[in-house]
Amino acid sequence: MAARDETYNYPRFKMSNYELGYFPGPKAGEDVDYDYTLTDLDGNTVQLSDYKGKWLVIESGSLTCPMYVKNVKRFAALQEKYSDVEWLVVYVREAHPGERAHQATTIEEKIAYAKRNRDDYNEARKIAVDDVKGTWHHNWGLLPNTVYVINPDGKVVYRADWSFAHNVDRVLSNRDEIDTNEHVVIIGAAPWITIPVTLKGGWIALYDIFKVLPKVFYEHFKLDIQTWWNKRKNKPAAAAE
Repeated sequence: MAARDETYNYPRFKMSNYELGYFPGPKAGEDVDYDYTLTDLDGNTVQLSDYKGKWLVIESGSLTCPMYVKNVKRFAALQEKYSDVEWLVVYVREAHPGERAHQATTIEEKIAYAKRNRDDYNEARKIAVDDVKGTWHHNWGLLPNTVYVINPDGKVVYRADWSFAHNVDRVLSNRDEIDTNEHVVIIGAAPWITIPVTLKGGWIALYDIFKVLPKVFYEHFKLDIQTWWNKRKNKPAAAAE
């Protein structure tokens, strides 16, 4: 398992902070555990159980995560389109920490980063902050920008290791189906915002991501090929013809 408790709040980004393909949490078709307490931007507790009986889309993100920031405007449009759905951003650890935004060491500091996130990116969804040790993040997927779509019965109808608004739109427009395609190809997904968003962490953060960029591309490409091959292997013979 990558990113154990003692290294969860890594001071600088490197690929070993993440284990691509490791995706804990409730899978599509499974019931969720609502027993989680988060914190809102006013310091009040938020119970995940408050969302029982409602359609809920949960996305993880942070101030320094380009993959999250690419979605903000697109999810704002979906929020208007699907007014019966609850939308929640769970603020997790900094994806690319540095001298401007290091990993939070207190819940107050983490809330302050979440407020900057709301204001800098005009985030209209409700933001709930995970605790400093990342309890929710550990149990629902340690990657920086996961997404879950949960129905009123508390069942996951879709989840993905990387969040894209068009995939959530597709799922919400056909809610009776369980979508088990949980791996999304992201190479080249958000090149136009990588530099400005990473710079929220600082010049150190930008240096760290460019230093390991070839390895980042290689590891993602390797997982993409492996996922494609596993799907092809497991495809029924009739469907493969």
